[in-house]
Amino acid sequence: MPRGERPLDVGDSSLLKFAADLRSLRDKAGGYSYRQLGARAHYSATTLSDAAGGRKLPTLAVTLAYVRACEGDVAEWEDRWRQVAAEVLPSPEPEPDEGHPPYSGLAAYGTEDAEWFFGRDHLLDDLEQRIAHRRLVAVFGASGAGKSSLLRAGLVPRMTGRVVVTTPSETAEPDLDADLLIVDQFEEVFTLWQDVEQRAAYVDALLTARCKVVLGVRADFYGHCAQHPALVEALTDGQLLLGPMGPEELRQVIMQPAVKASCTVETALVSRLIADATGQAGVLPLMSHALLETWRRRRGTTLTLAGYEAAGGIQHAIAQTAERTYTSLEKQQRALARQVFLRLTALGDGTEDTKRRLPRAELDDDVDVDVVLDRLAHARLLTLDRDSVEIAHEALIRSWPRLRGWLAEDRDGLRTMRQLTEAAATWDSLGRDPDALYRGSRLDTAVEWTRRDGVRTSAQERDFLADSLQARERERRLAHRRTRRLRQLVALLAVLLLLAGTAVVVAIRSQKEAADGWRTSASWYVANQSQQLRSSDAGLADQLAIAAYNLNPTNETRNGVLSALAANARDPAARPAFASAQARSPDGVPQPTTRVLGPADETVTSIAVDGADQAFATTLVDEVAKVWDVTDITAEVAHTFDFRVERIVLDPARARTLVTVSNLREVAVWDWSAPGRPVKRSQLPGHARPVTGVVYSPDGEVVVTYDDTGAVRLWDVSDPARPLRIGELNTGLEVTAATLSEDNRTLALGCANGEVRLLDLTDRSAPKEMWSRKAHRGAIHSLGFRHDDTALASVGKEDKVALWDVSDPTRPVELGRINGSTKGVYGVAFGDTPHQVVTSRSDGTTRTWEFDFDTAVRTMCDAVEAHISREEWQQYVGAIGALEYSRPCA
Repeated sequence: MPRGERPLDVGDSSLLKFAADLRSLRDKAGGYSYRQLGARAHYSATTLSDAAGGRKLPTLAVTLAYVRACEGDVAEWEDRWRQVAAEVLPSPEPEPDEGHPPYSGLAAYGTEDAEWFFGRDHLLDDLEQRIAHRRLVAVFGASGAGKSSLLRAGLVPRMTGRVVVTTPSETAEPDLDADLLIVDQFEEVFTLWQDVEQRAAYVDALLTARCKVVLGVRADFYGHCAQHPALVEALTDGQLLLGPMGPEELRQVIMQPAVKASCTVETALVSRLIADATGQAGVLPLMSHALLETWRRRRGTTLTLAGYEAAGGIQHAIAQTAERTYTSLEKQQRALARQVFLRLTALGDGTEDTKRRLPRAELDDDVDVDVVLDRLAHARLLTLDRDSVEIAHEALIRSWPRLRGWLAEDRDGLRTMRQLTEAAATWDSLGRDPDALYRGSRLDTAVEWTRRDGVRTSAQERDFLADSLQARERERRLAHRRTRRLRQLVALLAVLLLLAGTAVVVAIRSQKEAADGWRTSASWYVANQSQQLRSSDAGLADQLAIAAYNLNPTNETRNGVLSALAANARDPAARPAFASAQARSPDGVPQPTTRVLGPADETVTSIAVDGADQAFATTLVDEVAKVWDVTDITAEVAHTFDFRVERIVLDPARARTLVTVSNLREVAVWDWSAPGRPVKRSQLPGHARPVTGVVYSPDGEVVVTYDDTGAVRLWDVSDPARPLRIGELNTGLEVTAATLSEDNRTLALGCANGEVRLLDLTDRSAPKEMWSRKAHRGAIHSLGFRHDDTALASVGKEDKVALWDVSDPTRPVELGRINGSTKGVYGVAFGDTPHQVVTSRSDGTTRTWEFDFDTAVRTMCDAVEAHISREEWQQYVGAIGALEYSRPCA
């Protein structure tokens, strides 16, 4: 036994079991001496020996270095360490008599916390000087830079006279009866108010006020402020930029509150915190929260490095607290908590997502809701007052993977929810005026959203939608009566024209036009009857859809038949399976096969399947990328990446490389010849903004990346170690999907506004647009070329899938458009026939969309159990005219 170690009774405690397993790991790695292990781990032999000694828990950094040196599973051991730390380190639960915490956690320091606020003296001196010489000053800074704390806990106590602190969400009319007006979170003018005139009036009131005004503005809204010329002029030489704290300022923030609370801070912890926080613009709430959790785990009066690591450090403390609080709730309460957080977040439009103040009336008066709010507020995740609720700090939005997963899962649905909330509130404020109700596509979109799993509406929203649906039904009945009268009038006119024998040619032409108009109306009526019967009698509805086409064979009625077939589709598999738009057989022909890829609860955000029977998937919640071996029927994990991955794509041709996107901007190319041990070969530089998408060309030679500003870049990755940028364009639009043709000569882009663009890549250094069109009403989910490059499939967020003939890419022709749920679709490919489209969803299922009309009719008629009867024909078709009984499925 090496010197310094003692026999361990593994039954003594979890700490001793942890140490014993470390020793076992060293033995399995080849029995390195601690001197050899130290050379590999870059720690002293004594430190590593102590780590396995069982006398105290080693730090997380030492533990992971030990594990890496022994070639162990780093992620598994990090989880082990945190579990043991939770048992052997002091409890994080607050004591009843613990007094005022020296750190504020996620919440900003308020005026009542001035005595605990440190580290910004020189900035406050500068700000005072600016206020003394100017009437209006703006403090700009990144979210989490400490603007609110600086203004409330730093500036207010220094001022004399009457000081008023407010935010735009608190009142739409600023209180100008003050010596100094501080408008914190000024960006709410742009995130919460859609009315341009309301914004302008608020800004004008501030610019013309007699009192002095200080604005606190998030830095990424600087451009929004520039949209107001008078504000730009007023802010000339009146701007203070709040940057990251330097080491000495951070030292004051860490040390001084502890000293005031009669506590001490380990020197190692101070050094670690400064190293973790220096140069990070939005790190202050993260650091404050980590310090609060460390204080709760203090040993006596000492804040320790071990307590800091047990709390999760700057990067994980908030996530740990949020996740621990969320999982402690009951199932129904967790669903409520999800809805609360989604309602408390304002989605960014070219900016980061932000928090929003939620009126308490927007939530139902319910005991479970009260419990959820109380638990979240106690954990310092939410801030409550008498009439409103808000997230304690936007750092929670950035740092909690579960919340980021919720926000990424259905951003269009969240926008629908926000619009519904505002519309319902407006309707209620107008005395429930019928003219303020939803109609048309807005009503359809809102109703569809409410039927999704996990969606919870407020009582006011439910009343609003119920009245909207009743109003639409009344309007439909009225329109039906008007249509019937119009048809009678048309029929009468046709008779009169026939009787007017003086103009035979005119009469014949008029008769044909009337007949065509009648057939159009009759077809519309029958199609409408088909839709109404869909949920109660699918077989009869199918026959009426075919009858509508026979009455008036147009593109619209043809699409109605295709949509009727899609509406009859059932989930194709009882367990999760994925079809990849990039899947190829060895001869290059697309393979619409499916692969079983693991547990049903792992929702994925991106996936790629290859002909060699391996697959790569990224889970939605925790952004863990996994290599799945699906050689056998049951999938197994061959490799798990030890860092967070937002996107992952696979070389579809040779199964040789893969590309990952992590930390929003880091795009890396990996050699995955050995699926269990991918090797990073290079990194693709160039994007200054978060990368939102990446796709391979079918031959695996080219990679396309695009970011949230619409910048698109093309890379030659034929040599993975030396990728070359070969093309670039700035679309100026929010790109949401992309795909390359088989011959790599055409790039298709889909945008958030529903537009599809085709670009000629003959000269890759200068892509040229060949065609563009608004193909869908909402954002494009996915695009895919057929293997012969003559057809393109597009999937829209408004529940439509379209097929285009692109044999002439300068003049594409729409071949069909099918209505059906497209929620969660991230991939599209072609199936066994040229007119069969296959889509993949993030819940692990695939479905087929049939665009061949004859196939659709044959499939529907084969499923008919009872042909339409004469009585049914008379009720649904004959009622509009003397149409002879005819079976649509003869």
